[in-house]
Amino acid sequence: MQQLKMLKLMGEVKPYPVHEDYYIRNIRMLEDGKEDPAEIEAWVLACRNQLIGENGTSEAYINSITNTPLLNPATDVFFVCEKATDRPVATLTAHIRDTGEGWIHMVGSLPEIRGKKLGHAMLARGLERLAEAKVPVVRLVTDDWRRPAIKNYLAAGFKPVIFEDTSDDAKPVNERWDVILDEMGWEDRTYLTYDGEIWEK
Repeated sequence: MQQLKMLKLMGEVKPYPVHEDYYIRNIRMLEDGKEDPAEIEAWVLACRNQLIGENGTSEAYINSITNTPLLNPATDVFFVCEKATDRPVATLTAHIRDTGEGWIHMVGSLPEIRGKKLGHAMLARGLERLAEAKVPVVRLVTDDWRRPAIKNYLAAGFKPVIFEDTSDDAKPVNERWDVILDEMGWEDRTYLTYDGEIWEK
């Protein structure tokens, strides 16, 4: 099955407070304009649990960040960090594609920080960055099993997108969303088309 798609029609972005023991910053660059290798390693650690596999390496950063057109790590890659140690514990990328649309990409965290609502604060900061760039819509893709992330996206105003999944093991996308939202107790069943129109069954 193809990954699920979500869409947010941009408007006002509500800020979300960061837990008092943490702060949010962009990835740090070296004087030559390249990323600090220690920062890339921190990104890898944050993404290993959910995104790049337990054995993921800096190659995943190159493939997902460095090789993404128009993505500027210095403005687009965010870290949530511990105030006491400056250690990054979560990451999110918010960038603009050549279509002029915003994208939320590569959202990951260390397992130990769950339950502190840091994902909500990090997503709000990424959306603020895209709102400043005046993008009309923001898109993302996610997996059926990433329920906490999906709930975070829904709370931030993203809506499920219905599309034709042509993979061999495809199930109707609306039925996949129905299952997820039922299990989460999420009442809103506003589904959108890829173009942002309300989807009608």
